[in-house]
Amino acid sequence: MRKTAHWNRRMNRDLHELLGILQREISLHRALATELENEAALDGKLNGAGLLRIQSRKNQCVRGIKELETQRIALASGVSKALGGTFAPMTLREIAARAGEDLRPALLRCHQELMILIQHIRELAQVTSQNAQARLKAINATLLVVREALKMHPIYSEEGRLHKQTPTLKSTSA
Repeated sequence: MRKTAHWNRRMNRDLHELLGILQREISLHRALATELENEAALDGKLNGAGLLRIQSRKNQCVRGIKELETQRIALASGVSKALGGTFAPMTLREIAARAGEDLRPALLRCHQELMILIQHIRELAQVTSQNAQARLKAINATLLVVREALKMHPIYSEEGRLHKQTPTLKSTSA
C-alpha cells in the first residue's frame, strides 16, 4: 500500500510537470506563430534590420521549443515506462488517457492546442517561404535585365572614357 501511494504521488507530480511543460510549449508556439504572422504581414515592407529582429525572435522561440520538447520527451518516456509502455513509448494522448480525472482534460486540451498551433505554424512558414521565393525570382529577373542593359549600352568611366570591356555586375551588389 505504501509503495502504491508513493508511486501515485510521483506519477501525479510527473504528470503535473508534463502539463507545465506543455503549457510553456504552447506559449512559445504562440509566440512563434505571432512572429511568422508579423513576417508575412510585413513582407516587402521591412528593411534588413527589421527582418533580422524578427528572425532573432523566431530563433529564440525555436530554441526554447526545442529545449522544452527535449524535456517533454524525456519526461513522457519515463511516465510511459511507469505506466507500463512496453515496446514503444506511449504517445501524449495515450498518457493523458491513463491520467486521473483531474489531469486528463487539461493534458488532452494541451495536446490538441499544440497540434493546432503546429499545423498553423507550418502553414505560416509555407507562406513566408513562398514570399521569399517570389522575391528571389524578382531579384533574379531584375539582375538579368540589368546585365542585358549593360551589354547593350556603352559604359563610361568617371574620366569620361568609354570602357572597352563589358562590365560585370555581382549578384550580391543588387
